[in-house]
Amino acid sequence: MQDVWNRALDDVVDELLDAAGVAGPPVDAFAVAAAMRLDVVFDRSQPVRGRHKRLGGKPTVFLRPDDRPERNQWALAHEIGEAVAWRVAEQAGEADTLPAGAREEIANRLASRILLPSRWFFADAAVLDDDLFALKPSYATASHALIVLRLLDRDAPGVVTIIDNGRTTCRKSNAGAPPPLLPEERNAANEAHCTGRVGRRDGEAYRIRAWPVHEPHWKREIVWTAFADEFAVC
Repeated sequence: MQDVWNRALDDVVDELLDAAGVAGPPVDAFAVAAAMRLDVVFDRSQPVRGRHKRLGGKPTVFLRPDDRPERNQWALAHEIGEAVAWRVAEQAGEADTLPAGAREEIANRLASRILLPSRWFFADAAVLDDDLFALKPSYATASHALIVLRLLDRDAPGVVTIIDNGRTTCRKSNAGAPPPLLPEERNAANEAHCTGRVGRRDGEAYRIRAWPVHEPHWKREIVWTAFADEFAVC
């Protein structure tokens, strides 16, 4: 069943990209919205990052502007996802049985695929050896965290960990509940934190990369751990 949903998500995204004439990354969500004839209005006063409504009979997306362009891109991609979520459910054959709250999940998954389309992203990740800093220039409209989290959409087991100023703020796996942070993961993250260089650890059962995404007053390390196929993540 998950394969059906993934195909539906990718098919809808491919249709959006083709209609917008997007021939390769990076994907500009604003170009996709324009092709859909969605008006985009920035509104600093609104409490949420993005909302979708009709204005004067026209579908309109209201965005709260952010200094980080990637956040504006994500907010708009999410609202595009909200607008076309029904198409995904229809293609998956679940339009009549879609549970409450599913639209938000579909919109989130569509937003990731709009900015990091399956048709290009996974092939590029394979060629570039899952290197975040090598992928980022081609996928400039997606945040560093979104790029690494997208790797979890592959079948191979992996874990993404985000550490902000020394505190783990996110740890996600695509193979059940992730194990506690491995000492090797912590060591790689500490190396990245202290040196500003990529921390690397390799073993028979895992391959760890910790990328420093540092700002003057904020240090974030994004850790990608790829496990061997036989390794039991959960």
